Amino acid sequence: MSKTLIISDNKILNRLYTVNLEVYLGTSVMVVENLELAKAIIIAGNNFDLIVTVNMINGQDTASTLAQFCNEQKYQTPIIIIGNPIKEISNAIIVQSSYHLQNLLRQSAKILKVSAQDMVVLDLPDYFPIDLDVVNFLQIAPCQFFLHIKKNGEENEFTLMAKKGTVISELLSTFVKEGLEKIYVLKEDRLIVINEISSKLINQIKNAQKLNPREKASVLKGGFDFIAQDFCQSPEAAAEIMILANECTAIMEQVAKDVPSLKSLLNILITDKSGHIYVHTMLATYVANHILKKIAWGGESQIEKINFVLFFHDIVLAPLYIKYPHLKYEEDLLFTDELSDKEKETVLNHARLAAELVSTYKKAPMGVDLLIKQHHGMTSGVGFAIEYKDDISPLSKIVLISEAFVDEYIRERSAKNNQFDIKNIISLLNEKFRKSSYKKIIETIESIRL
Repeated sequence: MSKTLIISDNKILNRLYTVNLEVYLGTSVMVVENLELAKAIIIAGNNFDLIVTVNMINGQDTASTLAQFCNEQKYQTPIIIIGNPIKEISNAIIVQSSYHLQNLLRQSAKILKVSAQDMVVLDLPDYFPIDLDVVNFLQIAPCQFFLHIKKNGEENEFTLMAKKGTVISELLSTFVKEGLEKIYVLKEDRLIVINEISSKLINQIKNAQKLNPREKASVLKGGFDFIAQDFCQSPEAAAEIMILANECTAIMEQVAKDVPSLKSLLNILITDKSGHIYVHTMLATYVANHILKKIAWGGESQIEKINFVLFFHDIVLAPLYIKYPHLKYEEDLLFTDELSDKEKETVLNHARLAAELVSTYKKAPMGVDLLIKQHHGMTSGVGFAIEYKDDISPLSKIVLISEAFVDEYIRERSAKNNQFDIKNIISLLNEKFRKSSYKKIIETIESIRL
């Protein structure tokens, strides 16, 4: 059996890749969540037939560093990179979209020399093993499940654990607590269970209503990172990604309702080691939802729309914040010497670019592309307003003020050892936004739960 090493810190992707590669290609998969562990495993003499790595982990150029390391070690294993690496890497295969498993399977099959016919008639054991942590959230068995039993040194035996259609959720949870690592299915059933598992994993993002705020925020972070990575790189996948995005924006509203204060939300996000763009988006969502509840014309439809706008408004900047994790604000991106001219052009045009991408999705809430385009006060979606006029939508004004409040809130907390003065922040906002239509919105923030 071939061996594959996956390097990724995205738990949803790790599960999807592992179960699909094992079941469809018959390869044994090992997963590590950072490059240092991967290096140690390779140095220890472990040989793999394939390495699959995401292009970046925690803002580090994982793909390029891995390629350089393998070259220095004269380690010839083929590498597949998920996402576009910062530098051109020779002898590596690029799979741009992490969302489309077929692209990954197709390239992996070529490297592992597994044909389409081979996938059907793989030389697999009669009882195919599946990691328990991959299936432990299934409620009902999609096929027969078996347990592996050893009897006094005799040949391995398997006993039926559950029939197709049996409710297995509690039983699986018990097995997890007992430390069981694998359960088994008949090899002819492996594709049935893999398709069910893949569907359930994606639906995790869609079904977070019953979770507590911290759990919801964690699931939402996975969905945001998932979409941020793919949306810019693979706009052709927009329809599928938007299905997930609609679910994510619904969870955003729930989190904003569930947390008792802005500080408690920030604590959740910091504990989960969320990236700047996601932290900023979630805090702005909390502020914007508060404003809409205080304004006479605000309502559920406006909340749904503004959450969608906030989810996508800076999505084009996500790759830059991953590449330059030490830069925290858009003006930092714009005025640093680290960004190339092309990258700075993306910063200046990110509102327009995001609006154009979203406009290709027919089921997006009406008018959100216009709101995204205007979210920096410019009707063209290019650049940043210096003087804020009344020629943009009222909802765009709420986005502007929510973002400005969050920026000042984060700056003050950072400068004053996690302390801040809301009166000072509101004073700064009134100085920045001089029109009366903006000031009426700013007034509502005085009663926000901090």
